[in-house]
Amino acid sequence: MTSWTKDENLKCVVLCAGRGSRTKSRFTFKWENIRSLKSIKFFSNLRKKPKPLFKVFDKPLLGWIVDYWKKYTNDFVFVVGYKKEKVIDYVKTLPINYTIVEQDEPKGIAHAVSLTKDHITNNFILVLGDCICRGDFKFPEDMKHGIGAWQTGDTSAIKRSYSVEHKDGIIDKLVEKPSHPPNNLCGLGFYFLNKDVFNYIDKTPPSSLRNEVEITDVLQNMVTDGNKLHLVEFNGQYLNITYPEDIEIAERILSD
Repeated sequence: MTSWTKDENLKCVVLCAGRGSRTKSRFTFKWENIRSLKSIKFFSNLRKKPKPLFKVFDKPLLGWIVDYWKKYTNDFVFVVGYKKEKVIDYVKTLPINYTIVEQDEPKGIAHAVSLTKDHITNNFILVLGDCICRGDFKFPEDMKHGIGAWQTGDTSAIKRSYSVEHKDGIIDKLVEKPSHPPNNLCGLGFYFLNKDVFNYIDKTPPSSLRNEVEITDVLQNMVTDGNKLHLVEFNGQYLNITYPEDIEIAERILSD
């Protein structure tokens, strides 16, 4: 533990508002792509529930996410939207302190984060509701803001996420979905932030990529303004649930 993680008001913000539409657009529904019953259930689930409620073994992704992050805090903020009643009903069964925030329109990650402003006192962990991990983070002692990243030989993982460049642990550049990753560092769906980030969300324009305010653009603006964003190295296994076969990969990760 470091001074950042010891913040007595530390919150964990989990984004659960998405429809999973990007998942469908990235994977064509053809019989040759349907490799197992899990794949069929994956496509069926996209129509019935938000992705954070997809089950890995007998527990929703959201349950695995909470189990991991509650070692840092028992205070969670869930941003809900698509089929929000299902998410809320599940959250009510969890042994945690929680706040529910609604995102009426799917305007992206940065917009969802901005809606939590009134519930954040100082430091907060930001977690995407379809990202799981098993392992440990190395927190710099003097950190105010940090970005989770890990080393991977899978270039495609970086291309579908974001790239991270740094010098001596201080981040220089972040690029959303880079065509040519500059190194083997993959940015994770985990961010370790301070409430100052809300000021930058307000003044960051939408990107040409999706016409949304990208969280990577927000953080890059902070870097440009002279804020220190630390690299928070992750050692372990990580997965952003995107494709049908990812459910089986998630089972392997979470059964270790």
